[in-house]
Amino acid sequence: MTERQRQLLRLLVEEYIHTRRPVPSSLLADRIGVSPATARYDLLDLEASGLVAKPHASAGRIPTRLGYQHYALSLLPPTPLPQSTVERLHKVLERAGHTWPRLAVQMASSLSGYAALLRLAESRDPQVLQVHLSALDGRRVLAVAVLEGGRVQEGLVQLGFPPSDALLSQAEALLRGPFPLSQLGRITAPSPQLDSLLAALRQAFTPTWTERYREGTGAMLSEPEAEDPAFVRCALSALEFPPEDPLTPPGGVNVRVGEIEGLALVQAGFAEGSLRGELTLVGPMRMRYKEALSVAYSLSQALSGKESYAS
Repeated sequence: MTERQRQLLRLLVEEYIHTRRPVPSSLLADRIGVSPATARYDLLDLEASGLVAKPHASAGRIPTRLGYQHYALSLLPPTPLPQSTVERLHKVLERAGHTWPRLAVQMASSLSGYAALLRLAESRDPQVLQVHLSALDGRRVLAVAVLEGGRVQEGLVQLGFPPSDALLSQAEALLRGPFPLSQLGRITAPSPQLDSLLAALRQAFTPTWTERYREGTGAMLSEPEAEDPAFVRCALSALEFPPEDPLTPPGGVNVRVGEIEGLALVQAGFAEGSLRGELTLVGPMRMRYKEALSVAYSLSQALSGKESYAS
């Protein structure tokens, strides 16, 4: 691809993002100062490469999924938000205390105008501080593990016998921490019933702790693309059941276009103490990528305290 073709593609994508209308070659020719014939020739090359398409014979051209992807990747590394905005983000997050994940995802949606997702996961085996056990109806037990940092993990346990209060108290004493969650399977029990209870708890609790936050469903549904029921179904599914892909590495930024039908994802990874996280902005493929990348990148840097972009 020549430099002029890259310029044409950039202008075409940005014009279509702004207008949502096919872009005529005459407009692009005027913008870059070439003849309409030269612009048409270059656009034919871009079309042959699968970067743009012509929906109707008499219409202009629109970006394809590949064209959006090429354009978005050309914007890396992202341009940070203004320094004054970044400083305010740091101050607000520092004052947020344990509510910082919820506040971060709200700010991401508000600043970008898109739906936002935040995933957090332990970068190491979490420590269990204590376990609370409550007998429910019949043979079921509600188990709540209190982890370091005040986080909790819940599990519903089904036993082959009705548990007594004495048995539950004995189990709670045996599970008094701190100890790594993965070590739950190595705790030995002095009685068959207690051993059965511990075995059920091992099934209920998983060493990998993940937490998700989301914000901005209304922003997604306000997009013009939401007139299409298929887009709405895909968008709501992406927000309610996000892909369980590996987290973007701390300091990394990723753009995924069209992997979920009609949607674009802008993702930025970060690390905060013992946690690894990923901030994702979700929008239509006709996303304002430059702004979305700036917001995701700057917020992820504020969350992790990093000051330089890592590709």
